[in-house]
Amino acid sequence: MTLAKRRLGRRLAGAGVAAASLMLGLEAPAFATPPTISSFSPTSGPTGCVVVITGTNFKDPMVTSVDIGGTPVSEFKVVSGTEIWATVAGDASGTIHVTNASATASSPTDFTNANPGGCSPTITYFAPCGGARGVIVVIIGTNLLKSSGMTTTASVGGDVRFAPYTATAMHTGTPDTPTRLTVLVPPGTIDGPIRVSTFNDVVGEGAVLSDTRFEVVPPDCDLFPLEQPRSMTLRLRKHLVARGMVSPTTEGEHSTVCVASVPVKIQRRVSGHWKTVGSTTTNDTGAYNKRIRDKPGRYRATAPMVFLFEPVLQTCVRTSSPVHTRT
Repeated sequence: MTLAKRRLGRRLAGAGVAAASLMLGLEAPAFATPPTISSFSPTSGPTGCVVVITGTNFKDPMVTSVDIGGTPVSEFKVVSGTEIWATVAGDASGTIHVTNASATASSPTDFTNANPGGCSPTITYFAPCGGARGVIVVIIGTNLLKSSGMTTTASVGGDVRFAPYTATAMHTGTPDTPTRLTVLVPPGTIDGPIRVSTFNDVVGEGAVLSDTRFEVVPPDCDLFPLEQPRSMTLRLRKHLVARGMVSPTTEGEHSTVCVASVPVKIQRRVSGHWKTVGSTTTNDTGAYNKRIRDKPGRYRATAPMVFLFEPVLQTCVRTSSPVHTRT
């Protein structure tokens, strides 16, 4: 090969590399999707308020900064590709922005800095309705966080106190969310509403008292419990996904709390016996949904019967054998 041909070959090879680089440069942005913000809640609140931002593409690529009206939010957690929790800093107010490597998204409306604004915590219900020291209590409501945490750190739930409100209940380690807290009943608890505090400890601002009382079971309780059985439905759809609802068989003030976080077993009839083929728990409304192996046969769902604490009779919380509905 002549010297001229070798030089020409090197020029063509160089042009090929440049063209490939150019193509890669043009294609790279296709993998980076701009984020969007569809809504946020609450729409107003003071310093320390945790705002839930809803949208798309928060992890495609990962959102790296959040600001409110141009004020940087130093503490935020990218919970999923569609949700971010952000803790308001200072007097931040205005349009919310989230930024990833591709672009910046703006909220359709502005956040307003106000105390308490719409950021006061609420308690919808808690379960169980009563118990003694060490009992695990799940609190359901809104605006229940006092810190969003960061992507690498856990969120911090509001301070929970049981009457007489001298001790702060210990969180169990179950991840706290804006709508759910899980705590242990502390020693010395007496009958009374549950108190949750977030950005401050003023009732009506950053604190709330539950509408119903938590009742303490006497240590020597030996009276008969008030039985509250559950009924269930079970439907099997294509590919054998068991889904249905758990509900109390009687109505009353405890009906709602008795259907949340209920353990459910999906069972199949095998050789004259019921064999457990899947298990799950209900959501806050009593619904469950569990995929199971695709085998023909008779199926049922079972859930434990619950005994509720009755303040007037001073009875105990107990459980008994499962009830079920065949399909």
